[in-house]
Order: sequence, then C-alpha cells, then structure tokens
Amino acid sequence: MVSIADAIDIVMSAVVPTPAEEVGLAAAGGRVLAQAVRVPFDVPPFANSQMDGFAVRGEDLVQASPSSPVALRVVGTIPAGGRSDRLLDRGEAIRIMTGAPVPEGADAVVKVEDTRSVDPSLVEIHHAPARGEFIRPIGEDLKAGETVLQPGRPLRAADVGLLASMGMPVVRVRARSRVAVMATGDELIPLGAPLAPGQIYNSNAYTLAAAATEVGARATILGIVPDDPDALRDAFMSCAGFDVILSTGGVSVGDFDFVKEIMDEIGLERRFWQVAQKPGKPITFAARGGQLYFGLPGNPVSSLVCFELYVAPALRRALGHESVFAPTVEVQMARSVRTARGLTELVRCTLEWRAGTLVATPTGTQSSGALRSLSLADGLVISPPGQDELAPGSRPQALLLGHELGLSSEHPFATRRAEG
Repeated sequence: MVSIADAIDIVMSAVVPTPAEEVGLAAAGGRVLAQAVRVPFDVPPFANSQMDGFAVRGEDLVQASPSSPVALRVVGTIPAGGRSDRLLDRGEAIRIMTGAPVPEGADAVVKVEDTRSVDPSLVEIHHAPARGEFIRPIGEDLKAGETVLQPGRPLRAADVGLLASMGMPVVRVRARSRVAVMATGDELIPLGAPLAPGQIYNSNAYTLAAAATEVGARATILGIVPDDPDALRDAFMSCAGFDVILSTGGVSVGDFDFVKEIMDEIGLERRFWQVAQKPGKPITFAARGGQLYFGLPGNPVSSLVCFELYVAPALRRALGHESVFAPTVEVQMARSVRTARGLTELVRCTLEWRAGTLVATPTGTQSSGALRSLSLADGLVISPPGQDELAPGSRPQALLLGHELGLSSEHPFATRRAEG
C-alpha cells in the first residue's frame, strides 16, 4: 500500500503528452495551446478613434471652452471602415466615427458631446483636447513581433479574441485525451431500465465521463461489464484506441473482483494497488505503451475522489497544462469529525466565509456510497494518518473542488510525505 503522495508521483511519471492538432478558431475555446503565438503586425494597425466626434488639430483649440467655443470648418466624414486622404489643415475638422482611422494632420478627437453643429460645414467645439485624446495609437493592444501566448495555456474567450484580431483562422492545440469508461458489476443495469431487487443504476460511468469532459478530455462510455473474467478481458482488449481507461469496481479482495487479475494477465504494468486513503483505498493503476489504466473503486464517492486526486491531474498534464492540481486552503472546522487513524481521510465539507475565516462543515454522512455528500461539497478536508479526529476550531487544509482557474503546479500532498 502506497501513500497518496507516492501514488500521485507514480501516476504523473507515466503521463504521455497528447499530440498537437490544428483546429478552427471557432472551436478553440477551452483548448490548450500547443504553440507560442507571436504577433504578426501591430494591433490596431492604424490609429483610430475611440469616440464618435471630430478629428482635430489640438493647436486650433487651445482657447476652446464652454463659454468660448471655437468654430472649425467640417471638411469631410470618415466612417468606420473608411479612410480619408485629406491632410487636415489649420482651422479644419473631420467628422469621425468610432473605430475609423484618424486622418493625417489630426492629433486628437473631440467627442460629439463637446461640440455643436452650426450647419453641415461648421462645428463649434467647446473643449480643448490633450494631444492624443480619444485616439487609439498604432499597436496599442499588440506590438508586432512580441510573444503574447505561450504553449500550455488554456484558451479563454479573450485569448481567442486576440488570435482573431491577428487574423488567425486556425491554431495548434493539444489533442483531447480519449478516455474510455467502463463500469463492472453484475448488480448494474442501464439507466431507464426497471430496478429489480439487488440492482442499482450505472451512475459511476456517467459521473466519470462528466468529470473527464470537465477536464477537457473526450469521454466514451463503453457500458456495463459483468463480473466475469472473459468479459473483462474482452473489454480491456477493446480499448486499444484510447489514451486513458477508467474502470470502476472489481478492484478489492472479493470473490468477484477480477480487475487486477485481468490487468496482470493481459500484460499491463501494474504500478500500485491500494493507497493509504479513505475513501478510495482499493484503487489500482497500470500503464502500457503510453496508455493509462485506472481501476477505480466501485463506490461512487471513492471513484470520484480518486478521479480528482489522480486522473484529473494526469489528464491536465497530458494536455500540456503547467498547473494541474487542485489548490489547498486552510480552513477552520465547524464541528468534530471522527477520522481513520491509519489513513489519510478526505472529509467532504461545505466551505463558507465567516468573519474572514473559511469555515468547513461536513456535508453529513461520510459513507463512500453517499454521492450526495460529494455533490454538496466545496472541498475535501485532509485528515492525515495518525489522527483520529478533526476537532472543532482546528485548522486543517482542504482540497478545493471545482476551481479550474486556480490550479497548482505542486500536488497538495507533497509536503505530507513525512506523515505517512
């Protein structure tokens, strides 16, 4: 049996990056960049107006004020998308729309609210603009030649907008990991089928597929595999086209737990079985030829907690993320919880700020079959081995759930090796 820290290290050392692929920019949101992006030209490529108003020469308006407006001759109009070849001369103004290029000779734009049109050819201006006022200069946003995005960055909406502003129709990103999900157990039946005594619905497969999709992978549910060695062997052998294979159930020590046996039989390199944690102790992990095989526990909470600890970071690393682990924060326990002395226990809790303190309250039963307790949880409070209680007012660390934008580059158990 290995520690959580060692199990994480073993998994991460087996991760193989996914290849790069080109996708259209419309499909690039949320994908992980696989190239450095250099700016091919200044953005904006021309000085343009920030306002609807008038392009002017500041020296003509030094004395302008609300009580003493200055009249200028209007010698043209520049709409957005248009241009003017006219050199603005002394005493002249050009009507200009937002986004339109500033004409040569103009050094400021006066917004329309600071003007009064006398007639189509004459405007009174009652504001003395500063040089460059309401003008977006060339390269204000992006300078030609600078590197603005690095590989490993998940593309957000603003990033996609930057790429579009540079005219990039396609971008190189990491291919999504292909994840196969299979649930084992004679007690499982498909969703929608009537329940008979002793049967339960196959919820784990959908839970794990959703979790893999949230991380950015492409998940395929392979269905239910009965507790039969031949069926399990066939199911594992059918996974050649996947990067990560997730099975649930059949990894403990029962008479019908065949997953480990079949993994060994088909030549997978089993790296560990059993981790000193609760929930999720009977997890097994194997690898072969760049494929990762996770034999996850059958209990729904155990299965999803193991996914958060091991599978999600591995998928993020394969996608090229720099930071792959959920962050931890210090919390204050609202009430006492008994924990397993010989294991690292992960207690499902809600988290709430109270007077500047993040307070953790257990979500109820900590049974590994009670998925609602994990659905309600904001974090997993860490109770280290050698401790049998999280006392009220104690300040343990909590692993945050559902915080994709706040990931850490160091796994949260790296500093706990000495504790077991």
